[in-house]
Amino acid sequence: MLESILDEIPQLGSARRASLLERFGSVAAIRKASVEEIAATPGIGGKIASVIESYLEGISVQKVNTESGEISDN
Repeated sequence: MLESILDEIPQLGSARRASLLERFGSVAAIRKASVEEIAATPGIGGKIASVIESYLEGISVQKVNTESGEISDN
């Protein structure tokens, strides 16, 4: 079963996830974005942007499909 790594981030509901993916296109692009760029996304402020950046930095790159942003339950 595949799921988006964004599903695991606290305070990030479906509307915010959709907004991030609409702006950046993929989790890989979000990972490369600065806190300021993430915070400029509609519905995302500085505090949540910091949570997102910290969470994505802590994820092992080997577990994340950098094209789709999906992870597996392996």
